[in-house]
Amino acid sequence: MAARFPEGNHVQLRPRKGHDMTWSCDKHGEPIAFYCKKHGLPVCDRCAIKAHCQKPCELDDIEDLIFQRRKNLDDKKPQIEETEKQLKTLVSKIETVATSASRSIGAVKDQVKMTFEDKLKIVSHKKERKHREIHEWADERITKIYEEMDKKIKDCNTEIEKEEQTIKDKKAKLLSDTKTIGELVTKKINNLSCKNQHAINTLMNIESTIKRIHQHDETLVNEAPQVLASIDEISSLNIHQDVSDCLDRIQSEVERVEFVEGEVGGEYYDRIDGYIGTWELVKSIHIPSVVNNPRVFGLFSDEIYAHDRDNHDMYVTNISTQNTQKVIDGDGNTWISSCAPMDSNVIVCGQWRVDCTGDRLDGCITLYDRQWKVIRDISIPRNGHGFSVFVDVDRDGMIIAAQSYQSNIYVINPVNDKIVNTITMQGKEVHGRIQALSSGDIVVNTGYDKYTAISRSGEEKATIHRDGWGLSECCVDKLTDTLYIVYWDGVRNTYAVDQVSRDGIIQARRIVRYKESDRTDLISPCLVTPSGNLVGFDGDKLHLYKKTFVL
Repeated sequence: MAARFPEGNHVQLRPRKGHDMTWSCDKHGEPIAFYCKKHGLPVCDRCAIKAHCQKPCELDDIEDLIFQRRKNLDDKKPQIEETEKQLKTLVSKIETVATSASRSIGAVKDQVKMTFEDKLKIVSHKKERKHREIHEWADERITKIYEEMDKKIKDCNTEIEKEEQTIKDKKAKLLSDTKTIGELVTKKINNLSCKNQHAINTLMNIESTIKRIHQHDETLVNEAPQVLASIDEISSLNIHQDVSDCLDRIQSEVERVEFVEGEVGGEYYDRIDGYIGTWELVKSIHIPSVVNNPRVFGLFSDEIYAHDRDNHDMYVTNISTQNTQKVIDGDGNTWISSCAPMDSNVIVCGQWRVDCTGDRLDGCITLYDRQWKVIRDISIPRNGHGFSVFVDVDRDGMIIAAQSYQSNIYVINPVNDKIVNTITMQGKEVHGRIQALSSGDIVVNTGYDKYTAISRSGEEKATIHRDGWGLSECCVDKLTDTLYIVYWDGVRNTYAVDQVSRDGIIQARRIVRYKESDRTDLISPCLVTPSGNLVGFDGDKLHLYKKTFVL
């Protein structure tokens, strides 16, 4: 590459036209003499000789080249001036166009701004409108929620108030019953106290009379016989023993009084009970003649269940309404022998079937709903030739079931219908109803006039029997475990009911009696309602009895 000669290196050069002789070769330091067209390089003589003397290099004299190029540049000066003139004329146009463009763009920008500000306003108004709609929707929902909440609270309060009122009513009734018993006891004790005090006053008068007549012989002779007669009379009354016996009886009866409560068929019941009392007939309900040969076998709350022994139709009689209606059409092979409430919606029934075969009693235990629609059947093993199955529900909600004339009692879980325990009685067979006690024991009809209380292991706890019962039926009060045994009293020609403890102790004889009708010849059990009333059936009418406390 060409460069200026370095200072101090003075070379005498021949000046030439149009050539700056201070221009020298960078490599050799000699003046530039030629220009290589091929390589586009200015070169000195030595470069020309060494590197650019052969084709395709073509060398021009550097002075001619400089002259020509200067000339070319000078020739372009008018063109430059003209172009410069033209460009200068564009300055004002540029400014004008720039101003116009700026104005136009500004107008567009303003239009854009205005348009989108309007759009933003529209969106903002839309937002406000949407917010109002949302608030209105929310207000409406909140109003509905509050309305629903108020309704639910009102319904809840109504339900709770109803429950509270039921509890208050029950409490008031129980307190009233307790008060009545207390008043009766107080009245009786006051009467005894008056009787005792009257005797004391009589004796005090006799003593005063004796003291007085002792003072005069004539008075003594005249009045002594009368005084002696009074003494003998009051002694013969044996008031002390009479009052003492009455007080003992009062104490014994009062000690029996207790508050009993519990669940029967999934519903809660309570009452004042435990005493012997006396039973009063409240009402009698006639069973319609459409039921040809009725026999009562169970109850659920205030509904009494009976079947027609002629055609095995099933009927329900409501104690409150006294209405009787058929709920199941019978057939010649099946009829219900026993039943018990599982809960407020389900009833389990034991049935008599004459068409059972094989080693299972299929269809002898059936679950019904309260409308007497079949829910499902439960099967137990079949032994021997008995076709009747008796059932009950124990305190844990388990079904207990037994085949007639067999020793096994099955405990069945109603959740999966599986037998969870088998209780085997020793030397005894099931002859009729089986009933669970609140203690967990079971009372079984084991003979013509015999009942046996057994434990869950099959151990005999008590034998319940009395000569004279003959053909009888037993029913258990689920709250007190008291047994009520109805039998035919041939001496009085009536049905009679004895009250017996679960230990087999007879607490009261013939607490109720009712005559047998000509409509049926088979005894029905005397049923116990959860509220403690007795329901006897004479073959024609249901007799409802209520117990009252007496001394």
